[in-house]
Amino acid sequence: MDRFEVTLYPSLAACLPERRPYRQARIAINGQPLIELVRVAEEPWARAEYQERLPEFDNPEEFRFEPGDYHYLTAARLLLPSRELLDRPRDPGFVLGPDNPCRGKATVLGCTCGIVECWFVQVRVQLLAEVVIWSDFGQFHRPLWQYDLGPFTFDRRQYEAQLAQDAEPAAAPATAT
Repeated sequence: MDRFEVTLYPSLAACLPERRPYRQARIAINGQPLIELVRVAEEPWARAEYQERLPEFDNPEEFRFEPGDYHYLTAARLLLPSRELLDRPRDPGFVLGPDNPCRGKATVLGCTCGIVECWFVQVRVQLLAEVVIWSDFGQFHRPLWQYDLGPFTFDRRQYEAQLAQDAEPAAAPATAT
C-alpha cells in the first residue's frame, strides 16, 4: 500500500500584488514530493523536446525548458469540501472530445506562472471501497509524454483523512496587554 500525504505550507504563498495569497497543499507519495516524482518522470521527455526545439531560437539562453517546473495547488482547490482528488475533477478549461483521455482526470500540479491551466499535470483517480488508485499521469499539453509513475494504491481512510485537513491558517493567538 502506498502512502499519500498532504502538507499545508505553513505560511501563505507569495503572490503578485493583484492576486490573493493562498496556502499550498504539497502532495507527497511514499515520502517523496510529487513535484520531484514528476521531474524524474519528465526528464527524458523534456530533454528530448529541448534538443529538438533548440534550433528554433537565435539565442539558446532564452529557451528554458525544465522538467518538473510546477507549483503545488491551493489547499482550497484540493482539500475537502473540494472533490477534485476524489470523484469530481474540475474541467481543465479546454474543449475536450467525449473520448479524450484527459477527460475526467484530476489536476495535481499547476503552472509556475500562477495560472494552473497554463501548464499542468493530471492523474486518473479511481475510488474503490477500501482504496484510492492514482494512475495514468500525464502533462495535459504533452500527450505523447509517457510518465513512468504509478499506479499508486492508497488506503482510502488515510487518503481521505489527508484531504480533510483544515485549509484555513490558524488564527494568531491574542497577546495579553
